[in-house]
Order: sequence, then C-alpha cells, then structure tokens
Amino acid sequence: MRTHVHNDGADGAAWQLPLLRSELLEAPFVHGFSTRAGGTSPPPFDSLNLGAKWGDHAAAVAENRRRLASAVGVAGPIYVARQVHGAAVAIVRAGDDPAAIAATEADALCSDDARVALGVFVADCVPALIVDPRSGAVAAVHAGWRGTVAGVLPAAVRALADRFGARPGDLRVALGPSIGLCCFEVGAEVVAALASALPGAQARVVHGSPRGVPDKWHVDLRLANRLLLERAGVAPDAIDAAADCTHCDRPRFYSYRRDRERTGQQMGVVVRAG
Repeated sequence: MRTHVHNDGADGAAWQLPLLRSELLEAPFVHGFSTRAGGTSPPPFDSLNLGAKWGDHAAAVAENRRRLASAVGVAGPIYVARQVHGAAVAIVRAGDDPAAIAATEADALCSDDARVALGVFVADCVPALIVDPRSGAVAAVHAGWRGTVAGVLPAAVRALADRFGARPGDLRVALGPSIGLCCFEVGAEVVAALASALPGAQARVVHGSPRGVPDKWHVDLRLANRLLLERAGVAPDAIDAAADCTHCDRPRFYSYRRDRERTGQQMGVVVRAG
C-alpha cells in the first residue's frame, strides 16, 4: 500500500491528511485508511481521532470526520455502524438516515449505490475494504479476533453475493493497518477459538510467545482473515494487506491494546464514485 497525502486549504486553514491506499482498489472506487495525522484533536488524541466515544472533544471529532470525507472526495455522510465484534452485515442505501445506521449493531456494511461511502472504525482490529468491479458493490468490515472467529469477512462476501450478485472470484480486498503478529499476545481461549474457525491452519496463524511467556501465544490476525477470504472464494492475488502494526507505530496509529481508554480510532472508507 502507498501513502497518498490530501492537501486542502479551501476552508482558509491549510492542512494535509495522509491516507493509505491499495493499488488493487482502482477507479471507479475511492478508498483510504486513515492514520492519526492530519486532524484537530488535542493530546492524547492527537490528531485525527475519528471515534466519538473516547473522551475527545465532539467538535474536534466532527471536524476530523469532515476532513476525512474531503480527503476521500465524499460530499455526503460516511456511513458507520455500531460495531460489536460480531458477524452481522447491514445493507446501506442512498438516502438512509446516518443516525439510524450508526445505531445498527453490525460489523460489516455493504452497498451497491454510487456515492454511498461506508466506513469502519479500528484501533488494532483489521479494517477490510471490499469492492466488486463487476456489480459496483462495496463493503467495509471490522474484524477483531471475535469477529474473525465469527466469520465476519465470509459473511460480508456472502452478503455481496446474495444481495448484489457479486461473485467471490471477482472481489478485490484491502486489509488495512492493524495489530501485528509481533504484538498480538493472546491466551488459550483465543487459540482454541481460532483453531475451530480455521481448521488446518492453526500452525500458520498461531505462534509461541517470542518472549517465552508461559500460556501465551501470538496471533497473525491479518493472515487469519486472508485465509478466511480465500476459503470464501476470493483469489489470493486479489487480497492486499498492509504490513503496518498499529501497536508498534505510536506516531502513526492509535492502538487500544497499547493505550486503552486514552486511545483514538482510525477509519477505513470505501465508496464507488460513479
């Protein structure tokens, strides 16, 4: 993935907002994964915090979301859901009430309407953006370890097929910055859950503690979701995964595991421009 910097001075105050983008998700689709740079939030949320539940100033969050929409080229709202670490999928149509969608419990949003922008909040979990060049449908998905085990990404693939006629083999997927294998330490219950969700792949996804901590393992959450996508019919070369670890890279990313309640949130956004 490459970093693209959006420059804006239309409001009288010059600012720059970097977005990570995948070359797999080409026009007419527009997408991006935010970093923590380019916003207005004060410390400890500095600066592009897009989450409203962590204690940041509401006006700063609203301005940050406006800047993100401008950087993506969205005139209307960025639709988001109430993420609950599950596998529910919500369909968004043009003209839907953003507040109603925001109150809907879902970890995946799908639409085939042009100019309907879908967003997903993250601060360690895997943000996934999916496009279908044939039908024009898009999806934004939030996959923490619980959502991964629940199969949220395969559920999004099925929803795109059932609702919009998408074929899994045509889909293109970008997995954004998330916590890496280096930092995602888990206990036996997570290992058991992943083994059940990914039979035959545990040795690839779960590794012993690099520090030799008893009864602790490290998990490659991005690889787990890549494998689930492949098993759902997505072509391996149609999946692009960022290498960035949100936990390691404090200057660029928020991380809940690292900072707990004093964190902010990044966002992944996708829209079909026309």
